[in-house]
Amino acid sequence: MDRRRLLLGDWNPIVRDPLDVVRIVFAAAAAGYAAGGGGKVVNLAFSSAAVVAVRFLELPRPYDLGFIGGMTLTGWGDALGLYGRFTHYDNVVHFLVPCVIAPIVYLLLARADFLPDLRDRRERHHLLGVFVVTLSLGTAIGALWEVFEWCSDRLFGSHLALGETDTVGDLVSDTFGALVGGALLLVWSVFGWGVQRRRPAVEAAR
Repeated sequence: MDRRRLLLGDWNPIVRDPLDVVRIVFAAAAAGYAAGGGGKVVNLAFSSAAVVAVRFLELPRPYDLGFIGGMTLTGWGDALGLYGRFTHYDNVVHFLVPCVIAPIVYLLLARADFLPDLRDRRERHHLLGVFVVTLSLGTAIGALWEVFEWCSDRLFGSHLALGETDTVGDLVSDTFGALVGGALLLVWSVFGWGVQRRRPAVEAAR
């Protein structure tokens, strides 16, 4: 196995690349934590399921890695009590998650032909559109999460929303994260890297 294939994958249909190894370790660690009587496991269970499910979306590797990183921060952060232990941990999560999720949503919508493919056109207004739509998606996702927190607190007695200042701070972090995510997707579009996971073995055979 050459170095390119070792790093970029296409090992076999089950475990394709190092990211699949990280996925397996994530899910196994979460299962072990839950079996060992770990406290907060709901968020961790959701994050584990999301990390496994996203494997089948064939995302470009940088976004696949970013998604795994985001789910690690939110899932394990909740399980290990990092939100309360570190003052700005919540702000970091609310910045990084939209930064990754917003471009992924754009990529998926582009695949479904709801939005233009990143390689279709390179005019300035097209690039600006990619940025604006990604920014809008990220801020909308952040706002929907705050609505979920409010509803959960009212209906189930959870304590996710810690007050107006916390909510506004989360929305500000979400917006800045979506802004950076939009800028990164803009660069991705300029270089024409597409919306699918690249397969070195297939490309080499062409």
